[in-house]
Amino acid sequence: MSQRSLPPPRNEVRIALDRAEARTWRGRGIVIDLFRFSNTICALLESGRSDVRVYAAPSMALAARRATPSADIFSEIALGPGVEQYDNSPYAALRGSDPSRPAFSVTNSGSPAAASLLLAGEILVACFANFPALAAYCLAKPMPTLIVPACLFYDAGHVEDLICARALTEELEGRDAFPAALEEIHASGRVLDFLAFRPETGRRDMDMILKKGTMKAVPGIRFKAGAGIVRNAAA
Repeated sequence: MSQRSLPPPRNEVRIALDRAEARTWRGRGIVIDLFRFSNTICALLESGRSDVRVYAAPSMALAARRATPSADIFSEIALGPGVEQYDNSPYAALRGSDPSRPAFSVTNSGSPAAASLLLAGEILVACFANFPALAAYCLAKPMPTLIVPACLFYDAGHVEDLICARALTEELEGRDAFPAALEEIHASGRVLDFLAFRPETGRRDMDMILKKGTMKAVPGIRFKAGAGIVRNAAA
């Protein structure tokens, strides 16, 4: 068959059902950790941070921080006595921190999910806030795609990741499933659960998380020597 007669590449999209599927995937991988890693990473890029890194484990993030003392760490994990850190908060990432400093992210589910895609040809991060920008990017560069709900790597009860993943499959096919997804997330009780445990920035974080199309960044992650270097793929 000649080169000219080959069919164009397609966005064949499916949702990962287990961790092993992500670890062996070689196409485009899209990580969704809706509450809050995905939004925090997008917000860090939107704020103008030029050095954003993702780490799979706290020990790796802390070692990187020792080498780069000026870096801010964004994490919901208690990293130990004397460790200065921001919560894994998109509001703090966008509005409440210094964008001139390096930013390191290490989380319970989002960063391990991203690190699981080491064989993937491309790793992106998605949330409702960047749905339109991410869909435009993917449609312009078709590739077999695996959407990875980060709850697979921490707590299957965090159903918002799977709900958002299903909505993204619709978005990539030109259909707006956001209103129905938002209704399903509220009905699950997960928003109230989240707010109960995040009294400081939780409500302001949720105001960002549950809106569509408010951020234009399409975070792409490339792992090198244990660090996931984040760049805006849409820039």
